[in-house]
Amino acid sequence: NVVVGLAGLLDLGYVAFYAVGAYSYALLAQHFGLTFWLCLPLAGILAACWGLILGYPVLRLRGDYLAIVTLAFGEIIRVVLINWQSFTGGPNGLSDIPRPTFFGLEFKPAGGPGTFSGFFGIDYSPMQRVIWLYYIILSLALLTNAVAVRLRRLPVGRAWEALREDEIAARALGINTTNTKLTAFAIGAGFGGLAGAFFATRQAFISPESFVFMESAIILAIVVLGGMGSQWGVAIAALVMIGGIELFRDLAEYRMLIFGLAMVVIMLFRPRGLVSTREPSIVLKERKSIGGALVKEGHG
Repeated sequence: NVVVGLAGLLDLGYVAFYAVGAYSYALLAQHFGLTFWLCLPLAGILAACWGLILGYPVLRLRGDYLAIVTLAFGEIIRVVLINWQSFTGGPNGLSDIPRPTFFGLEFKPAGGPGTFSGFFGIDYSPMQRVIWLYYIILSLALLTNAVAVRLRRLPVGRAWEALREDEIAARALGINTTNTKLTAFAIGAGFGGLAGAFFATRQAFISPESFVFMESAIILAIVVLGGMGSQWGVAIAALVMIGGIELFRDLAEYRMLIFGLAMVVIMLFRPRGLVSTREPSIVLKERKSIGGALVKEGHG
């Protein structure tokens, strides 16, 4: 939502930052013995650095050209993961990725003072780890939402929205479009890295097949269908799309057909997304919502 919804930069290679975060966590945890809580911010920082690396070459690109370059970047990362077998494990991926602990307590069947069940004197259950993972991702989601909402109200957030509406006008107003684009790429990539690190620790196994273009397409579809720039819209679209895909999992042959038809229907009747209204990031006297009719179609 930061890169596409607020800054208006069409990114088709977002899964690359997701992959960087996942592999960063897996390699740091396996080779250096770092805990999940140390690897998580490091994965985000490394992904943000790759966001800056991608941002520099594409500063002068817009629209379809930007989409092509970011798509190529995502494919480059995937090909590197496949061919650099000595470092990434190649097509076989990385397994036995360490799981997060509960403040040092591991979720293992064998009871003892160093395990969650042994410390609290309860019977072991696999659901204990699942519940702990749920609260971790819930906290990360709430943190991401709070930061995104706060950034939108800051000068950098207003610069993103100005860049999205008209880059030439934003430059004429004195906005440094170079720094604005780089901050959008870096922040968006950093949060993508956090999500990738969580994915790696939840699965305990990652491979290049987990980071294909379809993942980027789903992420982009969620932002566009929810309403570009709308935090509520993105959350609702994520529930609808991911929940819908899981709902039709038994209809494997027709699932993508139903998914495509639903997208066409939504874009016909809700061209500005599920949540078309917006709230201005800064107001003079009182806060008023901006109706969908006044929102620039296709740009949020």
